[in-house]
Amino acid sequence: MFSKINKASIAVISGNPDVHLFFSFVFEEELDMQMYLDSQIYGVLYDQECFDFLIIDAQTALKENRRGCWKKICDLFKNNVLVLISVGEEKYFNDQLFQAVKTIFYPFTKKDFYTALGERMASSAALCSAPVSLSGPTPDFDDIPQLARLIGSSEKINEVRRKILMVADTNMPMIFLGESGTGKTMAAKIAHDLSLRKDKPFVIANMASVKSELIESALFGNVRGAYTDARDRSGLFKSADGGTLFMDEIAELSLECQAKLLRVIETGIFRPIGSDQEVKSDVRLIFATNADLQSLVRKRRFREDLYWRIVDFPITVPALRERMEDFPLLIESELKEIQKVVGKSFLITKEAIQKMSSCDWPGNFRQFKSCLRRAAILSRDTCTIDHEAISF
Repeated sequence: MFSKINKASIAVISGNPDVHLFFSFVFEEELDMQMYLDSQIYGVLYDQECFDFLIIDAQTALKENRRGCWKKICDLFKNNVLVLISVGEEKYFNDQLFQAVKTIFYPFTKKDFYTALGERMASSAALCSAPVSLSGPTPDFDDIPQLARLIGSSEKINEVRRKILMVADTNMPMIFLGESGTGKTMAAKIAHDLSLRKDKPFVIANMASVKSELIESALFGNVRGAYTDARDRSGLFKSADGGTLFMDEIAELSLECQAKLLRVIETGIFRPIGSDQEVKSDVRLIFATNADLQSLVRKRRFREDLYWRIVDFPITVPALRERMEDFPLLIESELKEIQKVVGKSFLITKEAIQKMSSCDWPGNFRQFKSCLRRAAILSRDTCTIDHEAISF
């Protein structure tokens, strides 16, 4: 049994740095272990095929159970899971939901650890079985109309689709990363439309379009008389109640508002400006940014504690130049949209497509759409877009 354990690849997930130090110090020379914070759990699950076994602390396991994801995690690892518990926590693991996994009191001796891990592996049907998707079998994306709005069939865009499906039906925060114009807002709307909140509001809050002194009022609302000429205002959190609040360009939020946003995320409570009454918020938060948040954290322009609360499940939307194989489908889709506007159908020559493929598209889809619409206007007489009509 020890030989099987020795050959296994193990992911250790814990929000306690001491746990990471303990495993690194005690088992570094013996086992293939990778250490992760609790906030990185969904990255581990997405790459589950890299691991044979999961070791997770009790607090993280209980948190995922509250989110409704624990059974899926166990299914994903075929119950090859060991939960680290402390004295007093064992009462939480008497539930039938947790009986399929093994628990061990931490800290422990090497002997106890290998015994627990060996028993868990021996009871498993297979040590290295085929991975199970967190959302069940991999779906045919063509059968999901919401995902069909992401045009293309490249691996990069399929990865975005897969990740959206993995987390859309949970209440955990999401963040879409990527350059301006890549379609992060559309991806966020798709995630909402695939969620349990799909029949509730989807509210967009663009942090870059609101004056800094008005952002707090825009988000949390205010009461009459809170400041000069102030009228009662419900705020975007209230407008999105029960649904999804999409906070675009989150890096533009002031440090003061970041602190208040963190409180809402942690407690679900906010207070409108000028009010002495707290308001309970039932909102699923989705964020987006084209900024390097880690760099902003290092420069103290973005709160580190907020950063770790919103990056549980990052999804990078690729730039247009990174998915050139999707160009024929993207052009076809946009020409159909142009036809709806101008009432004419357009053809495009091979040379025009080649010319478009040679561009880096720094403006991504905004630039791409502008280019095709301009070319269509120039080609209205012939309804054929050639390379001379294409300009960047």
